[in-house]
Amino acid sequence: AGEDPVPGKNCPNMMVVERDYPNIYKQFTSLGPLLDKLGNGGKGISWNTQHEVDFLGSLNHKVTDEGVSKGRPQIQTAIDAAEVILSLAPETNGHVAVKAWAALSEFTGLDHTHLAKPKAHEAIRFRDIQAQPRKIISSPTWSGLEDENVSYNAGYTNVHEFIPWRTITGRQQFYQDHPWMEAFGEQMMSYRPPVNTRTIEVVKDQRPNGNKEIVLNWITPHQKWGIHSTYTDNLLMLTLSRGGPIIWLSENDAKSAGIEDNDWVECFNANGALTARAVVSQRVKDGMVMMYHAQERIVNLPGAETTKTRGGHHNSVTRVVLKPTHMIGGYAQQSYGFNYYGTVGCNRDEFVVVRKMHKVDWLDGTDVGGLGDDALPQPLPQNI
Repeated sequence: AGEDPVPGKNCPNMMVVERDYPNIYKQFTSLGPLLDKLGNGGKGISWNTQHEVDFLGSLNHKVTDEGVSKGRPQIQTAIDAAEVILSLAPETNGHVAVKAWAALSEFTGLDHTHLAKPKAHEAIRFRDIQAQPRKIISSPTWSGLEDENVSYNAGYTNVHEFIPWRTITGRQQFYQDHPWMEAFGEQMMSYRPPVNTRTIEVVKDQRPNGNKEIVLNWITPHQKWGIHSTYTDNLLMLTLSRGGPIIWLSENDAKSAGIEDNDWVECFNANGALTARAVVSQRVKDGMVMMYHAQERIVNLPGAETTKTRGGHHNSVTRVVLKPTHMIGGYAQQSYGFNYYGTVGCNRDEFVVVRKMHKVDWLDGTDVGGLGDDALPQPLPQNI
C-alpha cells in the first residue's frame, strides 16, 4: 500500500519500444536482426539461434530490396511464416530442442538434454504437417514430455527432472503471502460464487420461441480432443463427435428444458448468442453448461433465432472481466501478463439462457436477412 511502482519488483518489467513506422511493412515481412544478437527463448531461458536464421535465409530467400530488411530472411507468404515458426521452435526442430534443454540445464545444474537428443536430427516442416499430423518434440517451455514413453501431463519434468516450479519457492505453492492476496482474503484457495454480470434479465423470456428457457452457468474448458490450434474442419475431428459445434449439459437440466441428446439448442445473453447441438451427459453437474473452446464458426452452424444471423461460439456470450489480483506484478508466478493465469477463469464467468431451437435455419436460402419464420418477433434492440 502506498508503494511506488518498481518494474520487476512490484509491477511488471517495462521497456520503451520505438516504432519505425515508415518501415513497419518491411519489418513485418522479414526476420529481425535481434535474433542474431539476443537469440531465441522463453520462460526465462534463451539460446543461440544463428544456425536457424541462416537456414531460413536459404529456405525463404533473403530480402533483396534496399532498406532496413535487406539481407534478412523474408516472410512474404503464410508458408514462409509457418517455416519461420517451425524452424525456430524447439517443439518442431530437434537441434533447437537440444539447445533449449541445455539452456535450462545452466539454471538447474542438471543435464536435461537427454530429453531431446534422440530427436536431435528431426525437423518438422510445413509440408510434413500438411501431409499428416506429426508428434512434436519435448520442450522446456512446457512442463510435460512429448515422447514415446510418457503421455503429456503437467508437472512431469518438475517431478522427474527435478526442475523447480516457476514459483517464488520453486515448489508447488498453496499459501500466497502477497499483500494484495491478503487484502482480498485469498491467501489460500477458496470458493467464490459465480459473478453476476447482469446479462440474463434483459433477454430471458423476451423473445420466446415456444420452448422452455433455463439459466445455466457457462463453462469454457479446453477441448476434449485438442487445444487452441486444433481445428475441427477435417474428417478425423468431425467424426469424433457431432460434426459441428456442441455444448454439454446434465441429464436433469436437459430434461427440465425438454432437450434431448443431439437437439439443436441456442445459448444467449446480453453479450451475444450461439447455436450448437446438445450433448446430454450424466457426467455434467446440474446448473452448468460446457462448451469446449476453440470450436468452429465455419462448420455446420445454423442461424440463431435471437440475432437472426449466423450462430456464434464460446466467446460470443462472454466478456473479459478484470480481477484486481490478476494485476500483481513482479511476483514470480503471480506476475501479470497479457492473458489470465491460474485456475481462476473470471473472465469467462458467465450465465446463459439455454433453450431448444424452434426452427433450424441454415441461412442458405434467398431470405438472407432473417430466419424466415414470421411467428418469431424481431430481434431485441440490445447488444446481442
